[in-house]
Amino acid sequence: MTLKALYLQTSAYNALDDRMMAGLLLDTGADPLSGIGRIIAGLLTSAQATPNMTVAVSPGRAVCPTPASDGGGYAIMNDAVLNVTVPPVSTLPRVDLILMAVDDADYSGSTYVPKIYCLAGTPAASPVGPAQPAGTLLLATLNHLANATSVVNSAISRNLWTSHEAEYYASTIQSIAPAGDRPLMFPVAGSITADVTKGIATGGSTADAKFTVTRDGVYTIEAGYRINGMTDGTSAGIWLGLDGTAAFRFCGSFTTNAVVANTANPGANGATQEWSISCTRRFGAGTAFNVYGWHNAAAARNSEPLGQTNHIRIIWLRP
Repeated sequence: MTLKALYLQTSAYNALDDRMMAGLLLDTGADPLSGIGRIIAGLLTSAQATPNMTVAVSPGRAVCPTPASDGGGYAIMNDAVLNVTVPPVSTLPRVDLILMAVDDADYSGSTYVPKIYCLAGTPAASPVGPAQPAGTLLLATLNHLANATSVVNSAISRNLWTSHEAEYYASTIQSIAPAGDRPLMFPVAGSITADVTKGIATGGSTADAKFTVTRDGVYTIEAGYRINGMTDGTSAGIWLGLDGTAAFRFCGSFTTNAVVANTANPGANGATQEWSISCTRRFGAGTAFNVYGWHNAAAARNSEPLGQTNHIRIIWLRP
């Protein structure tokens, strides 16, 4: 059937028809029928009062998609704090997802029950989160340090569905080679949303440097970059472009042949400079971006992660 209406007087209805009603509250993605889950209220993931290897999910309401592209969704309520067990962490860092889903025998298995659980990622020196399964709602991301024995609030990135905002930043330095555009890494999540995914940039196979939007619409993208060791006569800057190509730049900020402070002594390390960029425009689902850093100093220079000056923020505004 290509066209269906609810609820007509002489028709019969089943659970899938009821799920279509909840599906109207899902955020639409690239596929208008699959939908993206939405937190309506609450469902905040937090560390325990005495942190351990569980997290607490607060009461709240949400709409979770079905695992199939059938236009349906599940209306779910959590009326008490729910503790979720997190698997032990190894000698390498790891990124986990806290997910809501529904076991529904209409699609697979033999049970009918909602659940909130932890999906553990793969331990790695530069870990990335696991792929989010179909039919799940992302509540939070957990960023574990190596050998972690508890989950603290600083390791939890909550999902900010109501603002559709993702923000990532760098808390450690990145070495930027001279005379070339380098994708900048932003490994730490400040806020996350299903509107944006993070991955490995094509340029240099740089981890935590590719950001892909998952839905059509108007976005505001803003980024900042701070670099050390700039001397008189050198140039440097930042720009936003498509992943893996310099064919099109959306915005940029450069200082050319700069005269900077603290460079009277040729042996000095040079000065620190900082740039920011922003643009608001329409992008299609699947568009992937890098923030590129560039300089032409004689040797490699380090980014300076002062506060959250090295960051990217991507906000979906409207269809």
